Amino acid sequence: MEKGFYERILKCFKDEFPAIGLSEDSIKLLNSKTRVIQLNKGEYLQLEGDVSRFLGVVDTGLIRIFYRKAGEEMTEYLAAEDELFYDCESFFRQIPSKRYIQMLEPSVLYLCTKTDLDELCKQNKEIRIFYRNLTEQLLRKMKQKTLDCIFEPAKVRYDNLISRNSEYVLRVPSIFVASYLGVTPETLSRIRSKVK
Repeated sequence: MEKGFYERILKCFKDEFPAIGLSEDSIKLLNSKTRVIQLNKGEYLQLEGDVSRFLGVVDTGLIRIFYRKAGEEMTEYLAAEDELFYDCESFFRQIPSKRYIQMLEPSVLYLCTKTDLDELCKQNKEIRIFYRNLTEQLLRKMKQKTLDCIFEPAKVRYDNLISRNSEYVLRVPSIFVASYLGVTPETLSRIRSKVK
């Protein structure tokens, strides 16, 4: 069976995700609601003011989620292959977003809409439990990033990013990595020079 949305989500979390065994019928149902799209480098999945409708997994490529503050772009999240992404506040509350979702490379994305997920949860108890656990994992990761930004020095935040995906150093422009870590490009350069 070709890997669908469900299998890709499990791969995103590897050993972190609680063992929720969906039946074959539930897996097929969830995967049937998945949309696969291709976007080119520089294209946007979402612009500021859009309501975030998708929970997504990167199949191939690289994306960033960012917002603008005082005229500067602030990178909030990076996702490459086998990583899940979404715009939390806009997605759950269905309100206009302050964030952009942009492709940093040509990308293939697996997407499932909030409308479809909500409908599946009403119809299927297994999917409802799976989605609840998925949401808990996403919120836990978001909270951890916030705590890291508050309590961890920039070097530790950089090491955590590299341990998540060592290719970020090569694939993501330095200015976006610095913004993601909450440091200046000069500070990032100093951190990298100590790592070599």
